Order: sequence, then C-alpha cells, then structure tokens
Amino acid sequence: MIFSVISAAFPTKAEAITFTPNFTISSEAAVMINLDKDVTVYEKNPNKKMYPASLTKIMTALIVLDNVEDLDNTVYEAPLVVFDELYGQGASSVGIERGEEVTVTDLMYSLLLKSACESAGILAYHVGGESISNFVDMMNEKAKEIGCTGTHFVNPHGLYDPDQYTNAADMALIAQYAVENYPKFVEIATATEYDMQPTNYHEAGWAHIYHTNSMLNRSSSYYYQYAKGIKTGTLDESGRNLITMGSRDGNNYLLVTMGSPMYDADGNAVYLHYEDHKNLYEWAFENFEYKQLLQAGIEITELQVKFGESSDFVRLVTADNYSCMWLSTVDTNRLKEAINVDPSLLNDDGTVTAPVAKGQKFGTYTLTLSGEEICTVDLVAQDDVTLSALAYNFDKAKQFTSSIWFKAALIITAVLVILYIIIVAASKKKRKKYRRVKKRRKF
Repeated sequence: MIFSVISAAFPTKAEAITFTPNFTISSEAAVMINLDKDVTVYEKNPNKKMYPASLTKIMTALIVLDNVEDLDNTVYEAPLVVFDELYGQGASSVGIERGEEVTVTDLMYSLLLKSACESAGILAYHVGGESISNFVDMMNEKAKEIGCTGTHFVNPHGLYDPDQYTNAADMALIAQYAVENYPKFVEIATATEYDMQPTNYHEAGWAHIYHTNSMLNRSSSYYYQYAKGIKTGTLDESGRNLITMGSRDGNNYLLVTMGSPMYDADGNAVYLHYEDHKNLYEWAFENFEYKQLLQAGIEITELQVKFGESSDFVRLVTADNYSCMWLSTVDTNRLKEAINVDPSLLNDDGTVTAPVAKGQKFGTYTLTLSGEEICTVDLVAQDDVTLSALAYNFDKAKQFTSSIWFKAALIITAVLVILYIIIVAASKKKRKKYRRVKKRRKF
C-alpha cells in the first residue's frame, strides 16, 4: 500500500511522497483525490490495466449529458438491437422492455443507480444516431479529451470485453471531470433511490430503484454516513470496482478502487471494497492536513560577490511558498534539504560577479523525505548588488599585468630594447672607427 501526496501549491514543482498506512487495501488499484485542493493523496497501482465493468456507465452518462438538453422531455424507444446484444449475458437490468418509451431522465437514473445495461444501450443507440458504434467512438474521443491515456471502450454498458480496459488513474480523471463539470450527473449519481415514471408499458410506481452502492443504504452493514454515490462495477473478470465521494468537516474526497476480490478462499462472496473506502476515508479525514512546508523569502544560503559596490555577498532565498496535503503523523523535521546552485553562473572560485539583480535565479532548493522528492523551488537573489567600476577596472588591470600576454609583451619589449641598444652601440662604434681612418689619410 503506497500513499502518494502531491502538492497543490503554486507556483512550484511538485513530486510524489509515499506513506505507509496502518491497514491493508484489498483492491488491486486505487486513486484518492482531495477535491478541495485537487491533490492526489493516495495511489496504488494507478496505471495498471484493469477492466472497468459498469464504471463504464459514467462515461456513457457524460456523452448523453453533452448531447441531450432536455432530459425530462426527451423520450427514447427501446430498440430490439439493444436486447439482442445483452441476451444471455446476465446483464443487470431495470426491466425496460423492447418498444418501451422512456424519458432520458429515467434512463439516466436507471443507468447510474440500478446500473441497467439496457438503459445504457438505449441511450447509446439514440444519442449515437441509431448507432451504438458511433456512440462508443464518442466515448473514446471524450476519454482523450479528458486526458485518459490507458482507456479504451467498445461498449456503453461495461460487460466484459478484452478490448475494453482502463486504469484507476484514468477512472479518477473521468469521475473528477464528471463531478466538477456536470451538476446533473452529481444530482443523479449521488441519489440513493428513485421512482421510475410511468411509460407506455408500465403504470405509475412500476419500479422503485436503489443505488447499488451499499454504503448509501442505511439498513446495510456497509453503510457509511460520509459517502456519496457514485458508481459500482462488478464482473468476474474485473473484481469489485467502486467510485465514491466522501465529505466530512469541509473536506471532500473522490475515491476510485478497482479489482477488489469477489470471493474469499472458501468461495464465499466478500465485499472488501466497501471496507477499503471506509478505511481510506477515515484515514484521510483523521490524518491529512493542508500544511505549509516552505515560505517564500526564507534565506537558504549566500554567495560571495566579486566587485560589489554595496556588498560582497548576496543572500539566496526561496522564490515561492510551498504547501501540500501532509500526513500529520509524519514529523516535518525528518525532511532533508538539498541546495543546487547552477555552476554555469559561478566563477572558478565559487563566487559570482556583480551586478546581481534582485530575484535573479541562481539555483533550486529541494525537500525530500526518505529519499523521495517532495518539492523543488527556485533560489533567487534577495537584493540587488551593483557593480563597483573602480574595483572591476583595478582587477582587470591586475589580471592583465599578471597575464601571460603581458609577460610576453615585457619580454618582447626587453628583447627589442636590448637589440636596439646593441644596434645603436654597433652603429656608434662603426662611426667612430670611420672617423679614425679618415684622420690618418690627411697630409
């Protein structure tokens, strides 16, 4: 079991930090999101390929809501093709019959509460332009639009097909997208019960349906007062899947679990996915808090500055605040820091050269826990450091006089001077000799 806490701080780079809870998660894969901060607080095998089963119907509902404006006054007739596809597969049903005329509202409630497969087929057939295949294409396009990378649909109801797959991370994306963008979806998916309205085949009160999520049923041993909605999905090939929301004391979470076992070692049906949801919600409600780990403007280190007019050093401070969902039982004193100064900005002796501008980035500051990165923020100059022209020019002159070129110039100059002296001396000697010879020739 791995708990991943990802920051919602702005504007910082955030990484995952894992925690180990004191209980076991039976589900094969899971993702839990704090909706208030848009932060993932728990992950287990988030990208593992799984089969969605009736979680598929969430996407079915979104496509319907995108394409049908008036759910109450839009009526669809149940076509034969839908029942032909479902025949003999043991599909969950609300009892709609071939040729029955049902409002989209009732189809949506039966889809999400009762998990009726014929409702999914009827909606897909009509919204897809009398083509379920077209509707499925719309589902896959929507998945890409939302950001899913490991999801593929081949039907609107979720019955097993090896080519219909997803993962917990993608299902969390879909569910969060639905919750945040479709109020009608939330209204329907969080209802605990519903009365199907009269149709041409059924009189009033023909079906009073309840949500398939037993956590919403007050008479169930799995009832959990802080849970809401959203969708169950169960197949032998998928195990027990469940997506819920949980709210307590102003804290709101979305939880996806997939692949919880259906039977124990003795072949008895088990419902451990409900325990997973309750345990995770209680753990999150009791132990997570939104905590500031870093404050902008905190001095981390300093650098020596060459040729500074106002100062010979500059303080490097954190550029941003950093806050994240944090497990209250983990002492922040365990955090380790790492200071990374960009070597390309340093002189060979580890100094920097003026001028330095306030806010200039010189590196990064990283916090880790048990070797895992929590956050990285920029390290920037706290103040301006202006350039001293006198010190700079003096240093340049000093550098020149000690340079090899200056020494070479001195040597060359010295050689030239010596040569000049030799040449001058030789010239004088020659002239002197010439004068002596000329004197001897006089009579």
